[in-house]
Amino acid sequence: MLTYVKELLRAGAPKVDLMINTNEAMYQEVVSGSFHIKGGRKKLKLKRLECSLIKEYQDGYEEKVETVTTILMSKFLHEKEDLIVPFTFQLSTKIEPSTPGFTYKFHTNLFFADNKVREDYDELIIKE
Repeated sequence: MLTYVKELLRAGAPKVDLMINTNEAMYQEVVSGSFHIKGGRKKLKLKRLECSLIKEYQDGYEEKVETVTTILMSKFLHEKEDLIVPFTFQLSTKIEPSTPGFTYKFHTNLFFADNKVREDYDELIIKE
């Protein structure tokens, strides 16, 4: 019952979603898209938006590969407001291609002034 109530409360919470143009890319390719930030039931002050490329192994262990972007913000997100922030990232030649043993994900964090955090994960397959 408690889980059900938590889910109902979370339904009105602000959300962040990284929408990328492709989930497969090659070395030195530019991955682009946008961060979609959707306001919740009340006005909140945005603090920053961070995105990192992480490597996730089959056993669930995660390793940060590199910081993709950090955007400092001092903006109020009004209730039900939609905000779109452009995204581009060029893959390094130092990154190994994806294998059955591990995959890559963009891990996005949206921080609010009251220290609340919203997360999003988007898988990326890197080919040779």
